[in-house]
Amino acid sequence: MRVTLATAALLLSAASLAHADSGEPEPYTYGSRLDIASVLSIKIEPTPYCEVTDAVMTYRDSAGEVRRLAYRTLADSCKNQN
Repeated sequence: MRVTLATAALLLSAASLAHADSGEPEPYTYGSRLDIASVLSIKIEPTPYCEVTDAVMTYRDSAGEVRRLAYRTLADSCKNQN
């Protein structure tokens, strides 16, 4: 079976993303130095109320590693507040 470079890169990317989802995200603390080259996803804990909730950002750093960061943010329901 012959694997092209593009196929190998795609498989490696999928494997690293799956690996990032398997572990606990690193908690954000004020003053943390972040190295974010690209954001892959942001998942915000749903809540029906406008309140502070948990979120996890999955991102790729400048070295190409996929990482996860846990932080607190306003819920999506706050977007509809006047």
